Amino acid sequence: MTVEGAPRRRTIGDAYSGRTNGLNLIRLLLALTVVISHSIVLGGYGSEDFFHWSTAGLLAVFGFFGISGYLIAASADTHSVGRFMWHRFLRIFPAFWVCLIVVAFVFGPLEWLHTSEPCGLSCYVRDPLGPLGYIFHNSLLWIGQVAIAEPVHSPIYGWIPFPTLTNGSLWTLFYEFLCYLLVGALAVVGALRKPSTVVALAAAAWLATSVIIMVPTLNVRFDLFHGVTEFRLLLLVPVFLVGSVLYLYRSSIPDSGWLALCCIALMAISILVPVGGNGVPEYTLTRGDIAAPLIAYPMLWLGAHVPWPQIGARNDYSYGVYIYAYPVAGLLTLWGVNRWGYMPYTVLTVVVVAPLAVASWWIVEKRSLRLRNVNVAERRRKARTTTD
Repeated sequence: MTVEGAPRRRTIGDAYSGRTNGLNLIRLLLALTVVISHSIVLGGYGSEDFFHWSTAGLLAVFGFFGISGYLIAASADTHSVGRFMWHRFLRIFPAFWVCLIVVAFVFGPLEWLHTSEPCGLSCYVRDPLGPLGYIFHNSLLWIGQVAIAEPVHSPIYGWIPFPTLTNGSLWTLFYEFLCYLLVGALAVVGALRKPSTVVALAAAAWLATSVIIMVPTLNVRFDLFHGVTEFRLLLLVPVFLVGSVLYLYRSSIPDSGWLALCCIALMAISILVPVGGNGVPEYTLTRGDIAAPLIAYPMLWLGAHVPWPQIGARNDYSYGVYIYAYPVAGLLTLWGVNRWGYMPYTVLTVVVVAPLAVASWWIVEKRSLRLRNVNVAERRRKARTTTD
């Protein structure tokens, strides 16, 4: 209750009460941040991590998950579970499947031919780990085959721990969809109507990650080589759940630039926290991951206050940029563009990715999303009526 005559304080829910916001623009900037960060490694310019704390690319992924946690909780709260999961499927899978096909039958052959293999494309296609296997093994989002026709197909020569990665950005999609399933399950049991339950779950996930990072004997058990699934869940689930909590308490959480700035300041201060060792961000848990959930609020605040929210409001190119940038950068490295220097290499990567992202949106994503409100039962009823 507000004091009589005093204006009610604006909340984050008020900031997103209208239809126009800048979240698509923020997500596009986050996708470009991933490109900028990955270019350092894919171009052979050194390590992208700073202070063994985090990387710009990983922070961008955290930003994606924080925003997603808010939006997905909103979707689950306003739709039936079946409709919610149908929407999530349409947003992720069609463009992902097309990307697998494009990588397997466009990028893959171009890179294979550059190796001057005397066997030609027939060997590429017939290889047990060839393009068909790449599509099949990865079709359910879990990246079970990271390369095509290895070991010859190796566009990134020893500058990263995994030189045969064909598209090293796709791994996050599996964990994002797991988060969708988690929110769907919370909706089914009615937990979204009891926000305190989600707060407890988010706090438990955040605490578990923090304790593991601070205890060296535990930390060594969770990395990209030991318990990889658990490691990535510890990275991403707390951030996602904090985004969901922000949605559930949107009517109470203030819309405050100072609060956003405090969250960013606390993240920066975590660089100085003497825990987590000197691990490699993205491959091990570091002290930066303790503060990662704090990024959710600043991302949402920026989305509500970006100066030009109309940019990208109707067309979301961020997904296309994210899923195509890595293979584009790898191909440019194979062709020697990285020798031109970091800036030309990164700019050209963005230039080449842009039409692919636009095509992904207009040809695949936008058309798929038109099916969101398809009423299957109604269509079947009409079909039976027409047949009769």
